[in-house]
Amino acid sequence: MLDTPVLPAELTIYTVGELHPQWSAWLAEAASTDDDAPVCLDGSAVDQVDGAGLQLLVSLANSLAARQRTLQLVDASRLLVNACETLGLAALLASPSAEATA
Repeated sequence: MLDTPVLPAELTIYTVGELHPQWSAWLAEAASTDDDAPVCLDGSAVDQVDGAGLQLLVSLANSLAARQRTLQLVDASRLLVNACETLGLAALLASPSAEATA
């Protein structure tokens, strides 16, 4: 079983360049499992996010979708929930209605 990785506190243009290779390796491992359950990322630590950070998440989600898998953000911070909802990415959230009331 694959562990749920935790997104870093800063998910911005300043960090995605160094994060991309790490997440690409994780993606290859996650996508190779036979499990059809959503692939989860823990978003609880995110306290800074910008468009580049969200682009990385969309890129991961698209790469998984090409392999008939889905990406879900679990325990997303309020900031990450707001950013996803603002840009129409609420589908990435494990439970948007539950997160929005937290």
